Formats: sequence, structure tokens, C-alpha cells
Amino acid sequence: MIPFEHIPAKRIADIIKKSIIGQDGPVETVATAIATHIDRCRYNMRLDEKEAPIQTDNLLILGPTGTGKTESIRTAIRELNLPVPVIVVSVTSLSNTGYHGKNIPKILEDLAEEAHRLINKHPNYYSYYLDENDCTIEEKEDGRKVKIINKDAAERMVVEMCNHGIIILDEIDKIRHNKNNPYEAVYAKKIQYELLKIIEGGSGFGEDTLASQIDTSNVLFVCMGAFTDLLNPTIEPIPIGFGVKNTVTNKNIVTGVPTAAEIAEFGIVEELLGRLPMRCQYNELSENSLYKILTESSISPVYDFERLFREAKNELTIDKSALREIALRAYEVKLGARGLRTVMGEILYPILYSTDGIYTNHEIRITKATLNGEKPVIKRLPTPIERLKEQDPAIWEKVMEWRREREKKENK
Repeated sequence: MIPFEHIPAKRIADIIKKSIIGQDGPVETVATAIATHIDRCRYNMRLDEKEAPIQTDNLLILGPTGTGKTESIRTAIRELNLPVPVIVVSVTSLSNTGYHGKNIPKILEDLAEEAHRLINKHPNYYSYYLDENDCTIEEKEDGRKVKIINKDAAERMVVEMCNHGIIILDEIDKIRHNKNNPYEAVYAKKIQYELLKIIEGGSGFGEDTLASQIDTSNVLFVCMGAFTDLLNPTIEPIPIGFGVKNTVTNKNIVTGVPTAAEIAEFGIVEELLGRLPMRCQYNELSENSLYKILTESSISPVYDFERLFREAKNELTIDKSALREIALRAYEVKLGARGLRTVMGEILYPILYSTDGIYTNHEIRITKATLNGEKPVIKRLPTPIERLKEQDPAIWEKVMEWRREREKKENK
């Protein structure tokens, strides 16, 4: 059974947009990359030996931190329940083969570990890759019959899942080769060329038996980074004074998605860029976008804090004016969506500490004044039976009558 069915890119984009706010253009590019990756995997799995496979088009994503670059991909794979392992690797932790640090082949070992985790979490994935010949039936002492998967078949399944995985190479801009620092430029180029080996496709990387079987020809590689100096270069000040010649030229500010030439000039080798034909740019989130994340996104941090307070037997409510203020403060710290959780944590964790165990079945309301140091508004909530009395007195009366009869029986 082939585990992939065609999924329209628009449907994937709609799923991502429920979580990622204010990035419609780049989200559609990411959705297209995922949709074509699924179609390519399906086509290549049923391919005859005489036919040529569809080549992989990898993706380069540029944009500031906290704008939803990684979460876009994770959301799509999670919501679609695809048997695709996804890992995020910070390229700053990588080193040349033979040197201290995480070697390039270790990436595939991490991918295999993620595939194992997915299999344990979703046992139904076995049906995609295995048949009856790959399993044996064993009878336990209590008479139960248990299906045992052969070791070779289990390894083959892990390898097959990894062959269609997604590897996110984060902070790719941090390994640019800087012409102003020749030593760093040589080292950065070596790392980029090491990455190029696995992105080009093939197998036999590293010494790990399982990882060396993984063929990266169908793996989708997503390189991403902030590219701050490229997208928002520092403008040098113009000299002021008598007799000073204005010879300073301001750096060009890139508008739109940078061209391959601009990215190559920034410090990414052309050979690597040639393996990243799809490109998009996530933009810095505005104050209004941050507010919409709080109120509309399916992964809003507001939901997480509401659950935490609910676990402490209370209900958290946050006024719209307070949410506006939180969005403003998060915008000022310039951490994107991550700034929302930072700002909310600074306010709500102390309140959770001071109310937990002291109040039960209370509404804890956060106002704009609470953000400025005042205490939250705390009000006792009606119990379920009190709420029933308000909503339907007739049913409440029947419930109370039933309670009185039960108490009489218990007292006899």
C-alpha cells in the first residue's frame, strides 16, 4: 500500500493558515512544496525501473525569528497525519567530518530516531509498509495471540519512512562564507559542501548501519534562516561637517524575495543554491498580526494558559484590551510570535503561583490594568447545580427532589 494520496496545495495552505497568521504568500509556497513532495514520493514509489524519477525541488525560507517558518511545516504534517518524519537541525551545531561536533551523517541518524518515535506513536503506519509475510504470530501464556514484526522488516520500514522524510536545516545563514574573514569563509564553505552531499541525494552516509541505508534522493530539504544582513542591512551614517566628502554609499535594501545572485553574494555557495529552486520570505509580524495570533490562531498561547489555569481548578479570561497590550509589548521585543509567550509568561505565571491552591472554581480575569501592576479581578463562579437553577428552574427542582429522597434513604 502506498501511504500517500494526492492532497491539493490549497487544502494544505488552508490548514497552515489556521495556525500561522499574516503570512499568506509564503504559506502558499510552503504548502506547494509539501504537496509536490507527497506527489513525488507517491509517483517514485510505484515507478518502473525504466522510468526516470521526479527530481526533488528543495525549499529555501528566509525571514525573522518567530514568524512561523518551522511551525508551518510541522502543522501541515501533524494535521494531515502523514507518515513523514520531520526533524529540525541547527546547522551551527554541525562540523566537518572528523572534527568535534555533530557530523553531517548524524542528521540521518536523528531522522531514523524520529521515524521510530512516529511508529511507536502511530502503530497504524505498519500497514503502509508491511505485509503478512513480515510478521509472525506468537501465542502468550494467557492465550492471547500477538503479531510480532520481524527485525529486518521493521528496519526496512524505518528506512522507507526516512526516504520520504523532511529535514529542516535551520540557521543556514549562520554558515555564510564571509569575505571579510578568510578563515571563517573556508570553514563555512566546507560545511556548505558537506551539506550539499546529502542534499544532492544518495545513500551510504556515515557508519550507522540503519542511517547508511537511507536514500536522500526523495527527502525534502528545507533550508531556513533570518538572513538579517541581507533583508535588513545596516545603513552606514553619512559623514557631516565642512570639507567632508560624502563618499559613503548605502547598502541596497532587498525588497521581495532575494534573487539567487543576491543570496550568493551574501555567502551561500552557488552549488547549494542550485539545489534550492523554491524560495519564499516570511515577513516580520505586525502588532495587528500578533493580536490575531492571540485571538484567531489554533496554536494561540492563550489556549495553553487557559488549560494551565483550568488544571488548577480555575478559569482564566483575558480582556481584549489586555490582549492588545500584550500584542504591543510582544511587537516591541522583536521576537515575533515567540514574544507573545514571553510577555504572557511574565504576567501570568506569578498570578498562577499566587492563586493556585488558594482559589477554587473562580474566574481570574486579566485586564489592561493587571498588565500595569494591579491585581487581577477574581470572582467566584457558580457551581454546576447553581448554574442549572438559573438556566432551568424546573429541572433544578427535580434534581433537588431526587437528592432529598436519596438522603432520606441513606438516613434510614
